Amino acid sequence: MARVLVATVPVPAHTRNALPIVARLVERGHEVVWFASRHFHDDIEAVGATPVPYGLTRDFDGERLLAEFPQLAGLRGPRAIGRAYADVFVGGARHRVADLSALLAEQPVDVILCDGLSYGVSLLAEVHGVPYATIGDGPIAHAHGPTPAFGPGLQPMSGPLSAPLSRLRNHAVRTATRRWILAQAQADHDEVRADLGLAPDDRSVLEVSMSPLLHLQGCTPSFEYPTPTMPASVRWIGALRPDPPANWSPPAWWDELLASSRPVVHVTQGSIRPDMRELIVPALRALADEDVLVVVTTGRVPEPELVADLGMPLPENARVCEFIPYDLLLPHVDVCVANGGYTGVTTALHHGVPLVQVGSSEEKAEIGARIRWSGVGVRMRAASPSPRRLRAAVRRVLHDPAYRAAAQRIGAEMRSHDAGREGADLVERLCAPATARGALAPEGYSTVGSGDSPGRP
Repeated sequence: MARVLVATVPVPAHTRNALPIVARLVERGHEVVWFASRHFHDDIEAVGATPVPYGLTRDFDGERLLAEFPQLAGLRGPRAIGRAYADVFVGGARHRVADLSALLAEQPVDVILCDGLSYGVSLLAEVHGVPYATIGDGPIAHAHGPTPAFGPGLQPMSGPLSAPLSRLRNHAVRTATRRWILAQAQADHDEVRADLGLAPDDRSVLEVSMSPLLHLQGCTPSFEYPTPTMPASVRWIGALRPDPPANWSPPAWWDELLASSRPVVHVTQGSIRPDMRELIVPALRALADEDVLVVVTTGRVPEPELVADLGMPLPENARVCEFIPYDLLLPHVDVCVANGGYTGVTTALHHGVPLVQVGSSEEKAEIGARIRWSGVGVRMRAASPSPRRLRAAVRRVLHDPAYRAAAQRIGAEMRSHDAGREGADLVERLCAPATARGALAPEGYSTVGSGDSPGRP
């Protein structure tokens, strides 16, 4: 049996997305130690892994990201991405290296699994000669040639001149991103790499978030842009869905949802944006007089606090709960209104639910662009849209069957995967001797994986 080291950042999705993969590894008898925030140690122990606390690495509450890093508040799109990478993710690389160097000195491991934002972990794996895999729980940032550059939420171009024009556009954006938006993050990462005695790496700081050995992408090809140079290490494993919770109790109105004859609209703004006035309040006002059942999940915000932000009683058609397991809720939902977190979007698509995506914070512009491009929903760039515009968007998705058809097409593709099982299978394969898992290709990418063909069918 293998000894596996897992490393994740404190952002909730980036830690919890690894739980099903780790659970399958533990069930198969592997020993898993997990370098993670104290906020998730109970979850980690529940799947049989051993949590290891941060030392020098900053431990923060990922559900209060804007409070922990106030310099990120108010930033949108590329500026938000650049600052977050420099201050939070790449900014923590040196301390992750220090913490994990001490751990590996005491307890060698056979393989490392990390989320793509745990910068520094891949450098340490390279130093120690340990194979490592990354989990892709965001849009693929590997973009060359005609593939839109990551950051501003661009889409593939079409038309007779699309090939040369898209290459020029994308080259200009990639160059600007590396030289200005991600310049500080790139410089910091290159410095840590040099301090570890590693040879220079000409890949961008976005591309080094993907392991050249094995990258487990929590999606399927139909929701990602065609990329002629997609790394061979990318393996599509479907939506990163959590295992069913053992002790969840449904709210008092649950039977009403199950029996509803009205369309059901689910509204959420994710786990790291607690200000209900951004999306949930406008959505409640927009849908108050519609013939729909509105199901709101608030994260850690209690219903009285939401009502206070709303400034009036809850509409008659609204039902509120802090948390509902998506695999129980989404089969009954007709439209999902969300700020566009990757895990929530891909899970909605797993269930064939079309979306109205609102806002462009963090990497949401990229996710919204893919929602529009794939035809599974409507993209709204405004962080807090007017009730009138939001109501129109929901009506459009509810009444145009093309959106649900597109979501169901991708859903069928998603449901052919089991991310936990497939992820564990591939990590096990990575533990095998190099001759068994496949040698690195000349381009720096390996042949590890199931042989899936990347790109949109």
